Amino acid sequence: MKTKGKNLDFTGQPIYIGIDVHKNSWRASIYSSHTFQKTFILQKPFVDNLVKYLNTKYPNGEYQCAYEAGFSGFWAQEQLQAKGVQTIVVNPADIPTTDKERQFKNDKRDSKKIALTLRSGELEGIYIPEKQAQKDRNTVRTRSQVAKNQRRIKNQIKSTLHFFGLEIPEDFSERYWSRKFVSWLEKVSNENKLEGLELLIEEHLALRKLELIAIRVLKKLSKEERHAELTKLLNSVPGVGLLTLMLLITEIIDMKRFKIEDKLYAYVGLIPTSASSGDKETMGEITKRGNKRLKSAVIESAWVAIKKDPQLLMKYEEYRKRMGGHKAIVKIARILMRRIRRVWLKKEPYLITEY
Repeated sequence: MKTKGKNLDFTGQPIYIGIDVHKNSWRASIYSSHTFQKTFILQKPFVDNLVKYLNTKYPNGEYQCAYEAGFSGFWAQEQLQAKGVQTIVVNPADIPTTDKERQFKNDKRDSKKIALTLRSGELEGIYIPEKQAQKDRNTVRTRSQVAKNQRRIKNQIKSTLHFFGLEIPEDFSERYWSRKFVSWLEKVSNENKLEGLELLIEEHLALRKLELIAIRVLKKLSKEERHAELTKLLNSVPGVGLLTLMLLITEIIDMKRFKIEDKLYAYVGLIPTSASSGDKETMGEITKRGNKRLKSAVIESAWVAIKKDPQLLMKYEEYRKRMGGHKAIVKIARILMRRIRRVWLKKEPYLITEY
C-alpha cells in the first residue's frame, strides 16, 4: 500500500478499526494497541476513503478491521481485504454488550465496542462464502421470501373474509388455493364489491406465478455441475426434497468447515440452552441462535423422515416418552443432521438399512 506520511512509520504496529455500517454513511472508530484514537464518519466511496485515511495517519500499520454481518453483505470485506486491510465480518450476537449499551445504543458506541473487542481478541469472523456461493444463496433465499409473501397474502385474504363474515364453503375446507377456490374468491369479491379483496387476489396470483418461476430456477440450479452430485446424494435423505436440499447446499456450502458435529448443530440452531448453578446444570429449549432457515427446514424434514425411516420413528417414540413431542423431534432433527453430514462427507447415499 502507498503511504503519504513522510515522518511516520507504523510498521509492525496493529491498528484496530471497528465499523458501524449503514447505507449512506459508516461510523468508524480507531484504536492503537493501548489508546483510543478517533471516531469519525465515512462517506462514499467508503472503502477508498477509509484506506486513504489509514495510509495518511498510520502508514504501514497492520490494519485490522471488523464490522457486523447484516444487510451490507460481504462486499466491504472483499474490497478492504484487497486493499491490505485485514477484515472480518462478525455475528452481532458475539459482540459483548451490557444492558446499559442495549438501552442507549448509538453508532459511535457500537463502532468503538467493535474495535475494542477486536483488539482484545474476543471476536471471531463468520464464514464468508465465495462470490458464486453468495449468488446461489441469494437465489434460494429469494425463493423463500416469495413463499413467505405468498403465506402473508393468503392470511390477509382469509382475514378479509372473516372480517366481512364470509364463510369458506366446506368444499374448500381441506384444499385451499386451487383454481376453483380462487374463482370462488373472485366471485365473492365481485358480488360484495370488495375492491380490497380483489387487489389481494391479484397479488396472490402474481406471487403464485413468481413462485413457479422460482421453483424452475432452483431446479435448474440444482442440476448445475457444481451442485449436481451433492443434489443427488441429499435427495436420498428421507424428508429432504428440492427446496430443503438447495437450502442445505447454499447455507452450509462446505461441510468440512464443521470439524465436529456439535459445531454443525450450533450453526443450524439445534442445541439447547443451558444454565448452571453450583453442581446443578439445567438444559432448556433450543437456542434462538443459529441459522433460522435451516433450523426450520431440518425440523420439518424430521417430521417427514420419521414416517419413512422406521429406526427414526422408533427413536422418536422413545424420546417422546421422556420429553414430549417438541423436544423429541428436535432430537430427531439432530440425528438427521448428523446423517446428512455423513452423506455429504462420505459421498454415499442414505441407506436406511445401514443405520
